[in-house]
Amino acid sequence: MSPVDSEPHVAEFLAEVWATQAPLTEKYRGARCLAFWDFDGALVRVDCSLDLSERCRASFPGLVRLAVERGHSAEYSEERGYLAFRDDYEELERRCGGWLAHPFLAQVFAGAERRVLEQLAIARFTKSLRKHYFSSSSALFDGLDAAGVEQHVVSARPESFVQVAAESFGLRRERLHGIRVREADGRLTRELIYPVPFGDGKVDLLRAVVTAAQAKTPKQPVFIVAAFGTNFATEGPFVAHVARQELQKGKPLAVMINAGLVPADYRRLFHSVRQMRVVTRA
Repeated sequence: MSPVDSEPHVAEFLAEVWATQAPLTEKYRGARCLAFWDFDGALVRVDCSLDLSERCRASFPGLVRLAVERGHSAEYSEERGYLAFRDDYEELERRCGGWLAHPFLAQVFAGAERRVLEQLAIARFTKSLRKHYFSSSSALFDGLDAAGVEQHVVSARPESFVQVAAESFGLRRERLHGIRVREADGRLTRELIYPVPFGDGKVDLLRAVVTAAQAKTPKQPVFIVAAFGTNFATEGPFVAHVARQELQKGKPLAVMINAGLVPADYRRLFHSVRQMRVVTRA
């Protein structure tokens, strides 16, 4: 990727990670360095699940709309199914907050086959979603990958939707984590699998990933060297968790992308950047 495709902070952030990674891997032979990303708004400009509205019109239909309109939700199967879902989702978010609204995005497809939703997501990614990746995030991701940093995506969106994007980054699917529900007889249910990756649940999932990584290679220490989020309610706790680590060498990189005004509790913890340019990933 040409440097002109990304903003100036890319080189700065990569240099910060390398300044932390190099002494860690030098001191601890075989050390594994990890980075964690949000998906929607951090790697891609759009929300893969919900519609993107620009100039008072839906310019990018989300996967929830497409799946409901194709009859994959028994709960919202009537002609106005998606509009009814949207009204319920917005009311749930207004009254209870994201910790209940976000899991609802996966629960509405109880009874559907996961593979069918994945096929829909693959078709959507191939046709249009791949054109909306932030060029700077792509450059950061590729730079960290080239440096040997093991990267994971933690999203508050249905795992059956976000996992299909793994291929565009060369990621194994087990490194792309979303909201999961149990399956029965090959079909999805409403029963959530915890932790749910929203707010503090992202911290719990991050810890679970690190614990599993350490168990897999007990003689190789595991360090988190970077985290990237977009929303202080959804990702603030997990990016702050990474930022507050005390590493044996260096300091972890913590970045909020297009997140807006920083709450008082998080001031001076993060880098805050704006990103606009997009690029197409194969």
